[in-house]
Amino acid sequence: MKKQLLLFLISTLLIACSAAVDTSVAPEIRHGEDVCERCGMIISDDRFSAAYWTTDGEARLFDDIGGMLAYHAEHGEAVGSFWVHDFESREMISAENAHLVFSDMQTPMGFGIAACATAAEAHALATQHDNAMVLSFKDTLSQLASGDLSLDPEHRHKQDDHQDDAHN
Repeated sequence: MKKQLLLFLISTLLIACSAAVDTSVAPEIRHGEDVCERCGMIISDDRFSAAYWTTDGEARLFDDIGGMLAYHAEHGEAVGSFWVHDFESREMISAENAHLVFSDMQTPMGFGIAACATAAEAHALATQHDNAMVLSFKDTLSQLASGDLSLDPEHRHKQDDHQDDAHN
C-alpha cells in the first residue's frame, strides 16, 4: 500500500512538473524586479518591454522590443510566441497582432521601437515622430531576416512600397 501511494505521488509530481507551458498566454514580467535577458538591466518601462516563449517553454524577458528582436536574431531559438506591451494601454499583447512604430523615440536600449494594438494607433503615434514608419510584426521579422530592415536607428532602411502596413 505504501509503495503504491509513493508511486502515485511520484508520478503525479512528474506529470505536474512536465506540464507544457501555455505559450498562448504572455509570460509575466515583474517591472522593477525582472532582468532583461539581453542586457541584464532591470525591466522598468512597461511601454517598451517584451517577451517570448521558446518552444521548450522557457520565457525570455526584455526591457526593449528591439532588444528582444536582436536577442532572437543572435540566438536563433525556436519561438512559441512573441509578446509586446501596447504603448498606449501598457497591456501585454500578442506580437503577431501588433503594429510596430520605428522612430526616434527614446526607448530603454535606444532601438526606438514601440508596439500598438491597432494600425490606426500606430500611425497616430508615428505622426508624432520624424521619419517614423509602421510595420506589422510579421513584416518586421521578414524584413530583418532579408536585411531590408536594420534594428540600428542610424542605419534603418526598408523598401518604400512596404512602408504602410495599414493596407496589409
